[in-house]
Amino acid sequence: MTNHSKKQLKIAVIGYKLAEGGLERVFGNTTIMLHKYGAEVHTIVLEDAIEYDYGGKLIVFGKFSKFLKYFKLRNYLIKEKFDFIIDFRHRINPKMEWLFLNFIYKNTKTIYTVHSSRLQTYLTASNYIARHIFKKVDKVVSVSNFIKQKIEDEFQFNSVAVIPNAVNIQLASITKKLPFDYCIAVGRLVALKQFDKLIESYSKSNLPNKNIHLVILGTGEEQSKLEQLVTNLQMNDFVHLLGFKEDVFDYISNAKFLVLSSKYEGFPMTILEALSLGTPVVSFDCESGPNEMIVNNQNGILVENQNFNELTHKMNIFVEDEILSQNCKKNAVSSVSKFQSNVIVKQWLQILNNGN
Repeated sequence: MTNHSKKQLKIAVIGYKLAEGGLERVFGNTTIMLHKYGAEVHTIVLEDAIEYDYGGKLIVFGKFSKFLKYFKLRNYLIKEKFDFIIDFRHRINPKMEWLFLNFIYKNTKTIYTVHSSRLQTYLTASNYIARHIFKKVDKVVSVSNFIKQKIEDEFQFNSVAVIPNAVNIQLASITKKLPFDYCIAVGRLVALKQFDKLIESYSKSNLPNKNIHLVILGTGEEQSKLEQLVTNLQMNDFVHLLGFKEDVFDYISNAKFLVLSSKYEGFPMTILEALSLGTPVVSFDCESGPNEMIVNNQNGILVENQNFNELTHKMNIFVEDEILSQNCKKNAVSSVSKFQSNVIVKQWLQILNNGN
């Protein structure tokens, strides 16, 4: 019960799953950080998919029907009396969002997180409901300054805080080595990531001639399309679609550089993780995130957004200019020290304890 010393925060962190993508890894990392720094964390997962680590107590509602799942979630939130809900869901169904705000989350302070520059993925395409969301939630936390600005401009909502994704990597002691030099891309095999165009850009580059391969980690609906493309380009010896890997950090840490070719992002974890492992990055300057982590020619290269010819050119430069690549490698780890979890968790606690 309450006493006069500062009471322990009790927080429900809610998301769909702890598997597959960068958002889900951020969800898990946030629960670990808050648990480690003294909050009572209940990690609530709405689907039956758990692959990533998490902090605190795990509650899974995945086996119930949609109606029963949300009814049980509401009852659980009422019973446990949380100080805060931190919500990591996509919010694309206006009716469902109305239900969450007026019924499921009712009477509990709620923070909505936004992880993509495509706001309609996180705030529903209905402006009416989106405005209603802003009346009901206590805070919106965006992962980048770009997204904060966009929310303020589009919705005139000013209670937006920026808390970037955090990174806290412990490398395994034995790293796996592939028997060739390579650059790497990591993410779900979906259209947003544009791995097809990346493979084409790579095939036109000097990298195959220099025996520098392209490794892509991830699974998704474009798998067979990408495999066919690799065959058509006669790149089977050089492009490797290795699927999902538990030990993704081992693969990233041994790469010459990581490459990001997305249409848009939020605050891409792959860039943050690569830099924290000492692996430089070649990335489109897409909205949003890359230019809040990459300092051009210092820890990587920012490429004109969606210019795939330029991407080919910059990949060439990165492997041909040894001084540039070594310099970027040397600066990589220190360039992301401000995103370490012990720094980022203080920003969360500031909001949770003081409301700002």
